[in-house]
Amino acid sequence: MKNMQSKKALIVTPYLDHLGGGERYMLEAASAIESAGYALHFAWDNLRQITKLATQLNINLNDPQLDPHVLPHYASHNPLSMYSATHQYDLVLYLSDGSIPLLGAKFNLIHIQVPFQNVGGTKLTTQLKLKKVNNIIVNSEFTKSFIDQEFRVNSQVIYPPITPIRSGKKENIILAVGRFEPSINIKKQDLLIQAFREIQPELAGWRLALAGGSSDANWLKKLQDSATGLPIDFYPNLTYSELTDLYGKAKIFWHAAGYQVDVKEHPELAEHFGITTAEAITAGCIPLVVPKGGQTEVVPDSQYHWTTLNELRAHSLLAASGKLSVPSLPPTLSLTNFHHALSELI
Repeated sequence: MKNMQSKKALIVTPYLDHLGGGERYMLEAASAIESAGYALHFAWDNLRQITKLATQLNINLNDPQLDPHVLPHYASHNPLSMYSATHQYDLVLYLSDGSIPLLGAKFNLIHIQVPFQNVGGTKLTTQLKLKKVNNIIVNSEFTKSFIDQEFRVNSQVIYPPITPIRSGKKENIILAVGRFEPSINIKKQDLLIQAFREIQPELAGWRLALAGGSSDANWLKKLQDSATGLPIDFYPNLTYSELTDLYGKAKIFWHAAGYQVDVKEHPELAEHFGITTAEAITAGCIPLVVPKGGQTEVVPDSQYHWTTLNELRAHSLLAASGKLSVPSLPPTLSLTNFHHALSELI
């Protein structure tokens, strides 16, 4: 990699006040860009939020700076405003909400993490903006299949960064990790509570642990109320260290995103990739996932797949009795590969 100490990079994302897989992707990409010699700037107005999030996710950022003047242009209907605001930069990495901005940097990357459909990808104005984009990067082959069709592009898959988590002393814990909010990519904790209620008599001494970021107290309270009387523990807004400890203790990992979803009609409701599943595997958890979206790229073996609650019950009993082992993570999914792929691109 050439010396780029004098070059400036800008990270544009409106979601730096959340803790999740998308934020990990963008901050780890920022770390890789900074390691390549760029002076790193964020289109954000609160440096403490960025450094706190990076610390929570165990991501190294040496000297992040703010450019708060860019963020208001994110939702601007004037394409030239974003072009002008980014023109001073050598590299821009922009997280798209489905729209395509007019970027003015020398090298422009757009990251799309949702399999968007019907967002005007073939419109003339969109296609003209895409001429200023050097690459579109996506998080899975699943997302790529929809983005390429929607925008008439050949996007590049760079799988999210997976940091190995050390396995600890295992306990009889089933773990599920996902935001506690009824969002577009709802993690279906309500379904998992129902499933555990039905299976719990056959799993004496086992507990279900539900962990994830929470910004919706009402939704979290609703879930907690539905779990009354069950050995279910809620862990909202854990630090990264606390979360990795929980991964290390759990024996089984449940993931329900995509359950009963028609991915052709609503691909956005399936798991677009599934960082938490990959992390669980590195921590020695047996993953049981819905085989839709990007989950099959993380867990290709069908013996870990379920599409009905009866299948989830049967597989969970097999896992609990030691008749299922922890699968290997596909070799393409690693922090090293993520940094290498991004460095090659820029």
